[in-house]
Amino acid sequence: MDATPTTHPHPNPHHDNALPLPQLVEARLAQDPKLTDGAKALVREALGAAEDDTGGTGGAGGTGGAGGTGRAGESHAPARPVYLGKITVTGFRGVGGEARLNLRPKQGVTLVVGRNGSGKSSIAEAVETLFTGTNAHGAGQHPSHAVRWRNLHRGEQTAVEARLTVEGDPSPSTLTRTWTGDTFAESRAVLRRPGHGTVPLEQVGWEQATRTYRPFLSYVDLGNLINGKPAQMYDNIAAILGLDHLNAAVRRLTAARKELDAAVNAEKEKKPLLLAALEGVGHDDRAVKALLAMEEMEEKDGGPDYATLDALIAGVPTADEGRLREARLEAAAEGPELDRVGVAVDALRHALADVEDLKGTVAADAHSRAQLLQAALSHSDRHADDTACPVCGTEQVLDREWASRAEAQIAALLREADAVREAEAGLRTATRAVHDLVLPPREVPAVLGEPWRAWSDCRRITDPAELAERALRAAVTLADACEVVARKAGEELAALDERWRAVVGLLAEWTRLSRQVAAEKSRRTETNAALTWIKKLTTEIRDLRLDAFAEHTQRIWEKLRRQSSVDLKPVRMHGSEKATVRKLVMDVTVDDAEAPALSVMSQGELHSLALSLFLPRAATADSPFGFVVIDDPVQSMDPAKVDGLAQVLDELGRDRQVVVFTHDTRLPHAFRGQGLPVTVLKVERGERSKVDVTDGTDPVSEAIGDALALARTPNCPDAALRHVLPSLCREALAIAIVEAAWLRRSRTGHSADALQAAIDRTDRLVPLASFALFDDGLVHHDDEVRSRLRALYGGESTTLIHQCQRGAHPDGFLPHDPVAFVRKVEDLAHRIRKQEGNV
Repeated sequence: MDATPTTHPHPNPHHDNALPLPQLVEARLAQDPKLTDGAKALVREALGAAEDDTGGTGGAGGTGGAGGTGRAGESHAPARPVYLGKITVTGFRGVGGEARLNLRPKQGVTLVVGRNGSGKSSIAEAVETLFTGTNAHGAGQHPSHAVRWRNLHRGEQTAVEARLTVEGDPSPSTLTRTWTGDTFAESRAVLRRPGHGTVPLEQVGWEQATRTYRPFLSYVDLGNLINGKPAQMYDNIAAILGLDHLNAAVRRLTAARKELDAAVNAEKEKKPLLLAALEGVGHDDRAVKALLAMEEMEEKDGGPDYATLDALIAGVPTADEGRLREARLEAAAEGPELDRVGVAVDALRHALADVEDLKGTVAADAHSRAQLLQAALSHSDRHADDTACPVCGTEQVLDREWASRAEAQIAALLREADAVREAEAGLRTATRAVHDLVLPPREVPAVLGEPWRAWSDCRRITDPAELAERALRAAVTLADACEVVARKAGEELAALDERWRAVVGLLAEWTRLSRQVAAEKSRRTETNAALTWIKKLTTEIRDLRLDAFAEHTQRIWEKLRRQSSVDLKPVRMHGSEKATVRKLVMDVTVDDAEAPALSVMSQGELHSLALSLFLPRAATADSPFGFVVIDDPVQSMDPAKVDGLAQVLDELGRDRQVVVFTHDTRLPHAFRGQGLPVTVLKVERGERSKVDVTDGTDPVSEAIGDALALARTPNCPDAALRHVLPSLCREALAIAIVEAAWLRRSRTGHSADALQAAIDRTDRLVPLASFALFDDGLVHHDDEVRSRLRALYGGESTTLIHQCQRGAHPDGFLPHDPVAFVRKVEDLAHRIRKQEGNV
């Protein structure tokens, strides 16, 4: 398999870089023809494991949760952006009884304004704690400091809850965190998502995402971004670049390669030691066989002869003709059992003596005569017609009468000769017993060949006397020889085995490593290729994202640097993730003179720089969070920079839900003064930590209020009632319709840029209402829109819209009852904003 570094053909790397990381990796894998399928599988496996290691992607490539309670390690992260709805805080820090922060779960900027001590920062920290389990004030606190996070007046129950809108979901989800103990860490958070069940927050898959994309920025965090140690600043930006998963995958593949290389290195280290040990064994055929089996690898591509090596390790004899085999034969040599041979020979001698003792006796004579008569009778039976005696030739003597007398005489003689027959039968039995003891083995050691032949020859001796003479002598000679040979061979084998045992453990270890290396060869090649590929991709994406990040930072800085002589140079990263010395390089020029940023910037400029570093992460495609929560960003900023901040937040709010907590009233004024859309909420703290959040300057309420004030003005000129009053009501309806359009877009998932562009191109209320009434994001025919309006809000709705639109015409529209007209418009705007018929 090809382990050479591969290229990543991509016609438009900047377009690829805009993709969420999982999709980007898949696109690059699909475009690379050189990377093998096995290496691609390892890349995917490493990224999947990295997702587990880092707490799940939580990004656009995440997986939706299944129903039920979920399993440990299973990600239930929504696949689309999440927006904040109603926030409820009880008993947390400066908030006593239940406080509610009603947010619109869509893109746009919401300012939560309140004086110091009003409880706004407590709400901001509660939201951060809800998602992360910690915040800048509560992290690492000692249990004795519980008063810092439990409210003094309502500390018996502490809870934070948020209604969340997941883009594409038909109904909201709910994230709840409650505290069950006396320490800040003793809390539990669960996510209830319709159609997906209820799961603990740690199983949702947002843990890593909250660290990487950091949708929360407190005043403490703002300072840490620029005042932290160089390595911390580097790590902060590295996390913003969204490379944690790639870096974790690199670490995993590096560890896998290290593990694979460890086997290779161990095998290489063991082999020379084993060769030296085998050569030092001496004349042991096992060592020779092991060397030959190992050298199979050099002679053919099949690798070592593992079957032979396994047999040698297990001690199984192999087919060979060497000294080791002969020694084993000698050591196993056993001669005849002398006791049995002695008994058998004694029995033979006794049987032979019994036969000799009966010779010359009446019994012997009777036996001989019986044998003679039996022979004659047998001859007569064979020659029935011949009655002459075969010995003397006398005629007519072997007739039937003679045969009868002979049979009777034979029977009588045999009775007299029984002792002789028994003695001869005993001799034959004794002879067979001695023969039966002569059992040559299947294979005879060469050194015992002569005594074994002498013993084996005894089986062919038929003379009992000779057999008795030679058998015992041959058996003793063979038994003595076997004992001597076996003892010497055993001593020789023991010496060989002792040296072999010192080697066989090393041989077993090398064989295991060699087999492992051979089995992992292809995976090692693929792992190297996968690691090279993903390292190159990481470097490439890091450079592309750093460039994009630096450009975004530069754009933000240009808006925040108002009236500042400091020019920010491109942000650079020095070092790498594992480098001991790594830092974020932020150089500036002051009136064209170069200097380190931290040494020449004012506090307000440093805060602006920190925001420039923080905000780009909110626009990252991988982030699962459609919102950003910022607490007190206006610290130390002059009025010009506050105007710039409003522009930055407005730009960010076109793609994200931006929630800013501030005590500085200059920020809402900066939005209004520049004509930037914004929702302002007001926070007030009463007795016993009672915190209330109310609408500050709701644009619809503001337009209706201005219209009511005009309608109630005594003697108001007709021109104002004809033109200004309908225009104010038209503005209220337009704002309500646009809000409804954005809410519908959050459910349908249409492009935010496309919707904004369409809204910007649409002047009249009726076509504008298309975006609030239909899911396709298109402008519908006026008749179709009016029909839908009448169906949802009554027939008078289209009349009111038409009357408001007429205010811009030369003749205008003069309502018969101006106050009643405004109230009707107010009710219609309220119903459109609630979207009663649109859900």
